[in-house]
Amino acid sequence: MSNLLILSPAPIAAIAASRGSGVANLLTPDPREVWADAASGSAATLSIDLGAARNVDTIFLGHVLPPHAAATWSITGGVAGYTDTVIAAAASLRVPDVAGRAPLLSHALWHGAPVTVRYLRLTLNQPGASPALSAGVVLVGSALVPEFPQEWGSGRKPIDTGSVTALPSGGFAVVEGVRKVAWSWTLGDLSDVELDALWEIALDRGESRPVLVVENFAATAGLRRRIRYGLFRQLRPFERSKPNRTRWEFTIEDWGGDETAPL
Repeated sequence: MSNLLILSPAPIAAIAASRGSGVANLLTPDPREVWADAASGSAATLSIDLGAARNVDTIFLGHVLPPHAAATWSITGGVAGYTDTVIAAAASLRVPDVAGRAPLLSHALWHGAPVTVRYLRLTLNQPGASPALSAGVVLVGSALVPEFPQEWGSGRKPIDTGSVTALPSGGFAVVEGVRKVAWSWTLGDLSDVELDALWEIALDRGESRPVLVVENFAATAGLRRRIRYGLFRQLRPFERSKPNRTRWEFTIEDWGGDETAPL
């Protein structure tokens, strides 16, 4: 079974865009409050100041709309400046989806060897003659990847925010909502170090601050459907399963209607 990734994002002191509008929206929890680029066919940059040098191994640009199949992004950064070193060379902006699907809404995700940076620059290239990009959230930090994968029994649950009322005629009165996903999983062999790290994440995020969870972060088909940006729900107590191992169950609920984005 593949391993998962849990990111409690680091605080971002400042962010700026080379063009477009609403760049501050990338720092709000709601991914429907967006930064909107003003052009395509040339590079747009997002420059991030973390306020202090930090170890970073994960960068997420979420709810990107509409990324062309040939759109790319690259990442540079450092302790002294935005272009000190290349962290990630140009690669596809949108993560792989289910084979044969071309999503209107997607995400960009980088996870790699830790780097110490204060400044980061994301360079985005949307091909010319394509609609200009928008994005809803940017997250940066050091993720927890447990030594052992989640136990068998984890699973997704669809959530429909619409309402349905049965009518005397036998039909239904439907108020359309969106479809999103809740995902539950269990970590059954947490070391004391991992338990402490998860405890800090749970205390920091609670059930009202967003967190990023990726069911399997390998860049393989279906990754878009395995990315969960949302809130912890129904946080449960952890329990000691062995003298040096702990078991803990989690549930995350998506923020927004990613699952109903046109395909």
